[in-house]
Amino acid sequence: MTSQNPSTHQDVQFCLEGIGVARPGWKTLVVAATADTPADPHDVWALWSDLGNWPSWSPLHQATEWTGPPGFAAGATFDQTLRLGFPAGTTTDHVTVDIAESAHRASWSGDANGVRSCHLWTFTARAGGGTRIGNTEVFDGTVIGLAKPMLASRWRRQFQQAVDALASMAAPVRR
Repeated sequence: MTSQNPSTHQDVQFCLEGIGVARPGWKTLVVAATADTPADPHDVWALWSDLGNWPSWSPLHQATEWTGPPGFAAGATFDQTLRLGFPAGTTTDHVTVDIAESAHRASWSGDANGVRSCHLWTFTARAGGGTRIGNTEVFDGTVIGLAKPMLASRWRRQFQQAVDALASMAAPVRR
């Protein structure tokens, strides 16, 4: 398993466009992480898409649950209780999936309390086998701009810990 950070420019651009931001500014926070695993993208997707299991590998997630029919598909809804740290604390976000392409990518976006955000997970097959897992989120708003000095490094570290743990869990057991 190899970690690479930050995610691709393409993923960041996707999220910026998703929230209507031409380019990052002082009130924009980009949080991104990637990790490689020898597991196939379909196996990684199967592990990742088990929403109830997210708290076992993501340090940000305290709890997750489907609020509609379970399964990643456009329009699916779920709640995620996140431990964001000081000054944001713990919050529960209601999420509606915008894009769900099995074993490829999933995305959702939101606009709450003056903060627009877009979250994108990617699962890219590698030429030599395995998968590059990407986890990118872009936040934009005055509140984010002001809190960025207190949040950015912790969130980046937690995103990296999440993709590293997911990549490790997905790695095939070698005998």
